[in-house]
Amino acid sequence: MHVADLAAAGAPALGLGTRGHRATLRDTDVGAAERAVAAAIEHGCALVECAPGWGESERIVGAAVRALRARDRVVVATRFDGRRGWPPPVGAVAAALEASLRATKLEALPLVWLDGWDDDWLEAPHWPELRGLLDGRVRAGDLRAWGVGVADPAMATRVVETGAAAIAVRWSLFDRAADAALLPAALAATLPVIARAPLAEGALAGELAPTLGWRPGDERAAWGPRLEAIVPDLAALAAFTREVPPAATSTAAGRRRLDGLRRHPEVVHATVAALAVAAARARPGVAAVVIGARTPAHAAAWWPTPPPPLPAAIAAALAAQPWGEAWYRRRDER
Repeated sequence: MHVADLAAAGAPALGLGTRGHRATLRDTDVGAAERAVAAAIEHGCALVECAPGWGESERIVGAAVRALRARDRVVVATRFDGRRGWPPPVGAVAAALEASLRATKLEALPLVWLDGWDDDWLEAPHWPELRGLLDGRVRAGDLRAWGVGVADPAMATRVVETGAAAIAVRWSLFDRAADAALLPAALAATLPVIARAPLAEGALAGELAPTLGWRPGDERAAWGPRLEAIVPDLAALAAFTREVPPAATSTAAGRRRLDGLRRHPEVVHATVAALAVAAARARPGVAAVVIGARTPAHAAAWWPTPPPPLPAAIAAALAAQPWGEAWYRRRDER
């Protein structure tokens, strides 16, 4: 399957991200994660993202696609990370492509992201050679498409000039920076956009309270202040869902926001998580939205039945005010 097929499918696809397989999340069960990937694909997931640095995700995803004979109905997307201001070396990308082919055991990689894009890459002396390598691998047939992953939309005003087949960018109710220019530019250029992290690293799942305890070494152990800062936003978002997210009651500020809260008359989503994913799928130009699922039960919550579309009145209400601005700001300030 080609990434362009995602954009041609009508409603944006719901893709699976496997970043949760990384070692710094101490509660990941590898066996359950493997079953979650298979369950998602079996029930219609058309995009699965993996990466060499995410544990055994490339091996797991490749094995699932082969076992289910799903090569023609799933886009497997892996990535190679660059750095701000400078694209990765040509030789390193060539080696990474070979390593990903070996890890996935696929005859061709459906999609490879060059992550960390910023516009300065276009001025790098080796950018034409790097693009030539990728285009050459597409012509050779062992790479079907390549795209660019954008970390900062403000640094990606020329991203449509890259020759990429698709763009990936973070978008959630807590981070709508791509709305300003990137999404309109991609839409005008008919470049499909993959929206990453619609649940804001799990914060918009509504279950991560600042009082939660974590296993030693878990990267989320330092999230307490960030989680506490967004509790009032989660409480306010309960006006647009049938259920109150558990984290919304975890602080006095959240409970005060819930007091006297009036639900919108057009609520169709049960949870804040479903609302957040529906909001991402409603963005013009978005071809797919990538969420994480580390267990079969998590996968069953999203596939085969994605959240219903976002009512226009609720979309307007969500767009009218900021949400969770402290979530990424506090992370970036650390």
